[in-house]
Amino acid sequence: MSDKVNYPILSADLQVGFHYRLKTIKDLYFHEALSKTVKAVKIADIDKELNQFVSENALQKLALFSLRGEAIFPIPLLLGENPFLIGYYRLLLGFSQKEFYSKGPFGIFKSMEEKGKLSKTANSNLTILCASLIQTAESLVSQIEDFSISTLTELQLLTVGPQFRGSMNNKYGQIATQKTFSLIKELVKNYVLTSTPTSIEIKNNSGRIVSIQFSPDPDIEIIEKLTTGTRGLISIEIKGGKDISNIHNRIGEAEKSHQKARNRGYFEFMTIISVDFEYSFLKSESPTTNHFFHLDRIGDKMTSEYERFKDILSSILGINI
Repeated sequence: MSDKVNYPILSADLQVGFHYRLKTIKDLYFHEALSKTVKAVKIADIDKELNQFVSENALQKLALFSLRGEAIFPIPLLLGENPFLIGYYRLLLGFSQKEFYSKGPFGIFKSMEEKGKLSKTANSNLTILCASLIQTAESLVSQIEDFSISTLTELQLLTVGPQFRGSMNNKYGQIATQKTFSLIKELVKNYVLTSTPTSIEIKNNSGRIVSIQFSPDPDIEIIEKLTTGTRGLISIEIKGGKDISNIHNRIGEAEKSHQKARNRGYFEFMTIISVDFEYSFLKSESPTTNHFFHLDRIGDKMTSEYERFKDILSSILGINI
């Protein structure tokens, strides 16, 4: 009789991280973003630029599959209207960020994808950029037999997957921050004015603008914009490590970050952890923390911690969640 094999429980954290990061970028770099941008401009103007820059054969081939040209071919009009869309076309054409922005002159366009900003230099070179990428896109069209929106999405996902994996391997601890950020974004979605992969801007019930953003220290900070400046509302430290033996060191790091935030005028402090530990014991190691939460429990709508997290955000931000 053979010995029984004990199979280890494998972690799904990496894939969970992919899921939350994909949710974060979907509205910026996938078909949803292109559709919103197209609605903001005149179709006649789009067609004029497509006919100017793209070969008739390429446009006709896409038309056979009921696809418009801008689904594959970048034009100055659309990139000028929404600079984030450079990420849509980069992913579609199969280039990693490192590969694309380190090749020749393409680096001047990086702020378009990361910040949605079109610098003077980038703007003056936008037509040349589109002409170059359109040639690459025409090569793609000529070599693929059929197209659909799902085909385009699949090609983009094939590019973003390795990008995420490389990023996650280098910054594995950021998974927890991504999850928390996505949760907050979902809770405040009815108040969102603008959003990027690293920031959200909302207008609360008092008409004040509140910014929620990733930050080097703390991990997430929530700031209210006043007519006379800004006011720090919440400092959030997120400790995603699952090694319980190191929890005390991580809480010590959170305390130092919260103390710095308090010196800058913040008045609410949250620490989110990923291990089961009695919060009362942690309070002695981070007395500045007002609220401790467990990441898994605030992500579960059936728990009391989720309700408490939601109520605190609602109260401090001045919104109804």
